[in-house]
Amino acid sequence: MQGLCERCGKTGHTSKECNFTIPLQRRAKEYRVCSLCKEGGHNSRTCRLSNPVKAAIREERHSARRCSHCGVKGHNIRTCPVSNPGNSKISARDNRRKCSHCGKPGHNMRSCPILNPGKALRFSKKGWRRCTNCNLIGHNSRTCPELYPEKNRISKLRTEGNRLCTYCYSPGHNRRTCPDLNPAAAKLRVQRKSSNKALRRCSICNSMEHNARTCNQR
Repeated sequence: MQGLCERCGKTGHTSKECNFTIPLQRRAKEYRVCSLCKEGGHNSRTCRLSNPVKAAIREERHSARRCSHCGVKGHNIRTCPVSNPGNSKISARDNRRKCSHCGKPGHNMRSCPILNPGKALRFSKKGWRRCTNCNLIGHNSRTCPELYPEKNRISKLRTEGNRLCTYCYSPGHNRRTCPDLNPAAAKLRVQRKSSNKALRRCSICNSMEHNARTCNQR
C-alpha cells in the first residue's frame, strides 16, 4: 500500500506523479505604522505630532502625486501611457507632455500662461518655434539677437560662408595672422595685399583676394 503524497496529502500516488499545483500566495500589503500616533501611512519623522511641516508636505505630495515622466496626475512612471503604453492603466488619449502646474498639454511650467503670461506664446500658428524673449519666430532665447548680439553676428557670418578667425571671430584672416595675437604677421599680410607683387589667384572665380579653398563659389 502506497503512503501519503507529500505534495497533496492524498493516497494512491507519489509526489513525482502528483498533478496538484500549489497556488501562489501573495504577500499581504504592509503599511507603515507611526510609533508616535499609532496611525498608518507614515513614520515618526513625518508625523504631525513631531514635525507638522514635513507632515503637510507629505500630505500634499500624496494628494497631488504626479508621474515623473509626463507630469500627469493619477499614475507613476511604471504605468505611464507615454513610456509604457502596454502597462498603462489609464486612457492614453493624449500622449503629449503636460504642464506640471496647470495640467494642460503644449507647454511646460516655465512657459505656463498662468505663471508666466509674457512667456506663454512659444509657437506660432504654423508650428514654428517662437523666442520667449522677443516673441519673434526663427530662433530661441539662447540665440536671441537682443540677448546675445555677438553670437548672432558670428552665426550670420558663418551662414554667409565667410572664413572667421577662431580667436577674434572677425572675417578676413585666420588665427595665425590675427592682429590681436600676432601683430607682425597681420602687418605682413596687409603689406602683401597692398603691394604690387603678384598675389595668389583663385582658380574658380579668378579673384586676387582669396584662393580656391576659401572661395564662396565652391
